[in-house]
Amino acid sequence: MLVLNHFYKLKHDTKRTYIIGPERNSVEKFGARPGWRSTIHPIYAMVLSFFSKPVEEQEAIKDVASFLRIGEDKVKDLIQRLDSKEPVMIDFDSTVSAFPPNLLLSAPEEIKEMPVVEYSPEQFVYKEVDLRRHRPFSSPFGVVFMINNTCATNCLYCYADKTVAHPTMPWNMVEKIVTDAKRNNIDSFDITGGEIFIYKDWPKLLDLLAENGYKPDLLSTKVPLTEEQIKQFKKYGIQLQISLDSFDADILSTVLNVRPDYRDKIVHTIDLLEQYGIKYQIATVITKYNESLDSLKGLYEFLNSKKMITRWEIRLAFRSLYSRCDFDKIKVTEEQIGVIDDWVTNVLHKRLQNCNILWVKENNREYFKCSTGSRDFPGSRCSANYSHMVILPDGKVTICEQLYWKPKYIIGDVTKDSIPDIWNSDKALKLAFRDKSELRDKSVCKTCKLWDECEQYPNRCIADILKGYGEENSDYPDPRCSFAPPFVNVM
Repeated sequence: MLVLNHFYKLKHDTKRTYIIGPERNSVEKFGARPGWRSTIHPIYAMVLSFFSKPVEEQEAIKDVASFLRIGEDKVKDLIQRLDSKEPVMIDFDSTVSAFPPNLLLSAPEEIKEMPVVEYSPEQFVYKEVDLRRHRPFSSPFGVVFMINNTCATNCLYCYADKTVAHPTMPWNMVEKIVTDAKRNNIDSFDITGGEIFIYKDWPKLLDLLAENGYKPDLLSTKVPLTEEQIKQFKKYGIQLQISLDSFDADILSTVLNVRPDYRDKIVHTIDLLEQYGIKYQIATVITKYNESLDSLKGLYEFLNSKKMITRWEIRLAFRSLYSRCDFDKIKVTEEQIGVIDDWVTNVLHKRLQNCNILWVKENNREYFKCSTGSRDFPGSRCSANYSHMVILPDGKVTICEQLYWKPKYIIGDVTKDSIPDIWNSDKALKLAFRDKSELRDKSVCKTCKLWDECEQYPNRCIADILKGYGEENSDYPDPRCSFAPPFVNVM
């Protein structure tokens, strides 16, 4: 008996099919490789659909051969190649399809633990094949929903656009968005803000997501939570991130513009998470106000007594497109970055119990270094308008959460159109596939020999481009490119 490993998903995308593995932070089950994403010829998806339920291999071979009108020997050879514990590459019809390890499984009794998705070969009907384009054809892989733009704090380093305020979206519209995502096979639906715990219907929203098969990877908050809220939250099994920049109440009051009792309320929240056995992580943003080792050591000593903490991320504040203060007055000096780096390196040897420490240094050293195109840019690949879209609180859709309501990057409105229609709107496609003739002569991209390669693998951080060069120079290259000009603005 063989069965498709349903910890992998098949997603048809008009001209090809994706095989998508579990989330990167998932525990590996039945050998499904976390983070796997590849394209395959739709005909292979048709073949795999016959293994949606446990089936005798010879029976499946006969059914596939009959459906595709090919010989059983060819089908048998294909099945044997796909029944592999290693990744497999198959060249067919001038295209290469990539298959993950353990895609087909012998059907053990434990198969009951695996979710079952019933596929049919008709789901993967295609008129033409394109395995080269990187941007999905039909819809994005993920949606990020900014539920509100309201915060519990007023941080000095805030990167949010607070000039635009909107009332909470009506609940029937929220339901429409989530069900539209489910209907169109959107893989992930994440929530950002603002603050989810200021949204009065947050349990209702998380219930709605769960009913539609969505579970956000992480929810971040600076809101002190009550015991009742934490008891409610526990049932969702979602990782919580608490933002805590210092253990010093006076520093928190200065940096976050909060009342003196804020520190004690956040500490109480963390104690409740410990009491109810809820795993959480801590995020610390460093400015000149909390850059001292005394501040970091105080936080380290507090966190070192905790058992449910899984990660402590220490990150430098970065310049925002919407900074309400002079960033140069609050940023950490290069000298102090070195001091913190030495301390973190030493602490990493000691570690926090049950906890990883992630130290994210200023990334200026990554700028102007890559000479081989966007595929090789250091850091994470930009998901803006490549794999994800961001829904703002009023329903407007932007390509990146850092760009908020900037008109040039608004590609649609979910209160008027469906997710696939917005993803394939003229505005979205024009931003995704730039017309070289529309670039100004002063942009080095216009005459770059790497243009075609970079455009085929879109990976430009538009937020960094705007911060470094200004909105009038949005056609400049990503500053990670070695051909990018010096910054116009101080980064």
